[in-house]
Amino acid sequence: MKLVDLTQAIEVVQWDGTQDLEVTAVTADSRAAGPDTLFVAVKGTTADGHRFLPTALERGCRAAVVSVEAAATLDPALRARFAALVRVADTRFAPALLARTLAGAPDAQLFTAGVTGTNGKTTVSFLLQSVLGRLRGPCGLLGTIRYQAGDLQEPAPLTTPAGPELYRWLGLMVQEGCRSVAMELSSHALDQGRAAGLRLDVAVMTNLGRDHLDYHRDLAAYLAAKAGIFDHLDPDGGAAVINADDPAFSDLVDGLSEPILFSATGRPCGKRIPDLTVTDSRLDRSGSRVDFTWRGRPLTVKSPLVGRYNVENLTATLAAVLGAGFDPDRAVAALESLEQVPGRMERFVLPSGGLAVVDYAHTAEAVAAVLRACAELTSRRILVVFGCGGDRDRGKRPLMGRAAADLADAVWVTSDNPRTEDPEAIIAEVLAGIDGVPAPRARSRVVIPDRAAAIADALGATGDQDVVVIAGKGHEDYQLVGDQVLPLDDRRIVREWIAAQGGGA
Repeated sequence: MKLVDLTQAIEVVQWDGTQDLEVTAVTADSRAAGPDTLFVAVKGTTADGHRFLPTALERGCRAAVVSVEAAATLDPALRARFAALVRVADTRFAPALLARTLAGAPDAQLFTAGVTGTNGKTTVSFLLQSVLGRLRGPCGLLGTIRYQAGDLQEPAPLTTPAGPELYRWLGLMVQEGCRSVAMELSSHALDQGRAAGLRLDVAVMTNLGRDHLDYHRDLAAYLAAKAGIFDHLDPDGGAAVINADDPAFSDLVDGLSEPILFSATGRPCGKRIPDLTVTDSRLDRSGSRVDFTWRGRPLTVKSPLVGRYNVENLTATLAAVLGAGFDPDRAVAALESLEQVPGRMERFVLPSGGLAVVDYAHTAEAVAAVLRACAELTSRRILVVFGCGGDRDRGKRPLMGRAAADLADAVWVTSDNPRTEDPEAIIAEVLAGIDGVPAPRARSRVVIPDRAAAIADALGATGDQDVVVIAGKGHEDYQLVGDQVLPLDDRRIVREWIAAQGGGA
């Protein structure tokens, strides 16, 4: 596409040089720049892309988009080396907007479902991929576990990719014959404009808890970033789907036109009765049976998912497809055909007769939800293994310790991506939360910084009908220690431990 045509997607303040260049790719990463690539210099939270203009030139890039403010301080000799320099007021949204245009607006050719919230994003996105795949045909996926377009897939480096990568994958989905896409939209991505220009047919808000406050100033800023998902709704019939049980969303509900409300408790949301309400649920180790009312119509879903909070995930998914106008009977049938989500309440039967549950829970709210869900699966002990990430929100560490002490019978505190922090220092902050519980349910606590050893020790202590929750990493197959990415997979550790005992997972 000609540069002059491509830049119709952004508000250009000033042109330097030719407008007639051919552009085949857009990037905000100078390492990916090259001939026929348009490099967009973005000032991020840790680095300013304008510093890497020389790198883009060295890689053969001839055109760049820069901010007016930064352009004023650029070396004139550096500016002169570009065949085209496009100045805009703010480059933050430009990579996504330009990439969307270059890709031919692939989101407009798909039914697009976006999901945000502190917990449940991944599960709801997987459920939506499964359901939409049965209701409309092949469905792509962008989220924490993987990016997928038809038979093409790869592990996800980010929950929501940067704009050029996001639209590249959406374009691949169109090429691979996908009819729809389910995607997670993280608060970081929404705040940074990674999804700029994206048009959503349905936007789901699952819940709000404490997370990512190392990035967002406070919970209000975190909520505001999450609420940005509704700015992406198609103005011609896009459906806003909101958890009516979360009081943090009351102002959102009042500010939106005809939102679709769902409730796993059956409580009204202010003066509004939720559109989809859970009227009864029966849970055991084999799965769940959930009875709903959708605007007065009874519906029942039988699912292999277990746990009370998965009732909420099922409710959010069903509300999304019903709110988008799909037939209720077909939606229920599609929802019942789904499989277990990797690393989300993933269950393993132990040789002792106990159960191991691997889950991605890495906030106090998520840990509490998983432990409460597992308490409904057994009348025996609940054990938990968990840690907290380094170089992240320190405030949630004691909160996670308190949740574990309150809701588990035995606690193993270990490492979880310590990054550049001392694992024992992180553990000490978790233990402070455990010690702050006046009458903890947990009768024992064990500290083993080596995560694999901690998991093995907890598995060995799990008796008949006990449930051990291994929380924090879920599907991840690595551990971040210093600047190293070390192989570590909780699920593999469990499988290998079972095999060593002579059992099968």
